[in-house]
Amino acid sequence: MSKFVIEVKESRRKVSWNERFITAFNQGQTRNYLYPVYTPAGQAVTDETPCDHPHHRSIWIAAEMVNGYNFYVESTYAGRVPGSIRETNSAYEEMEDDWLRMTQSLEWRGQPDWSHRNGRLLLTETRTTDIQPGEVLNLITIRSQLVPGEDARVGDTASDTVTIGPTKHSYYGVRLADPLHVTQGGTMKDSEGRTNEAEIFDQPADWIDAHGRLAFGKVAGIGVIPDASFDGVPWMVRDYGSIMISTMRTQAVDVTSESPLDQTVRFVIHDGDHQEADMAGEFERFRSSGWGGRASR
Repeated sequence: MSKFVIEVKESRRKVSWNERFITAFNQGQTRNYLYPVYTPAGQAVTDETPCDHPHHRSIWIAAEMVNGYNFYVESTYAGRVPGSIRETNSAYEEMEDDWLRMTQSLEWRGQPDWSHRNGRLLLTETRTTDIQPGEVLNLITIRSQLVPGEDARVGDTASDTVTIGPTKHSYYGVRLADPLHVTQGGTMKDSEGRTNEAEIFDQPADWIDAHGRLAFGKVAGIGVIPDASFDGVPWMVRDYGSIMISTMRTQAVDVTSESPLDQTVRFVIHDGDHQEADMAGEFERFRSSGWGGRASR
């Protein structure tokens, strides 16, 4: 009998394992994202729509400045109208008793107009999410593969290049639950031993972890481990509760049919602090397993 249960209601796909709520896939007005996100002990470590940044939706993929469109802020930003990232198809497979793989097809479309009633299709994305629950931590590994859409070409040009950035508003992001904010008593640590925004911001590191005291005073948190394509890339972290990692932050990235974007980030959702979660060990296991590899623990 399957240990995973997936419940679908309207725009939410809820994933449980052994009667334990792990996370849910949600389709919002402009973005597909994960929320809530629970540790094995049932602590919620992310926020969905904070008042100060309502576009910070828990765990997300997004980018501003995409061929003149905005796929980050959910309203017009710096003159760029918002596009939408919407799921068009999905399928899931149970790889093992404690390993679920969800594969989604998503379209990155601009706003509808007279020439494109459904919005210009700039990018198509295959997003593969591996969910691996455990007793001390839950692993969520997200692989994003982007290729140009059918409307990427402009005029008579033969190029189907979609340029993303440079922009600080991209690509993988996490909005932390309030008690994990440094401003609320939480702590951020990186692989180099640096602490909080003052030391971590704009610095490269193998991983970042945020933790703090949640319900009943219990410590829990979430770690972020990017793949090797992010090596040397500076982190964007804020004491008010956000973590972002992006290769488009300081330079533009061109996505073409011949050169698609293919990146993976692992999220370590854990009880205890970064040491109890063994973030250094999780980094080594992630990098040695390769995409699609079993996360041995």
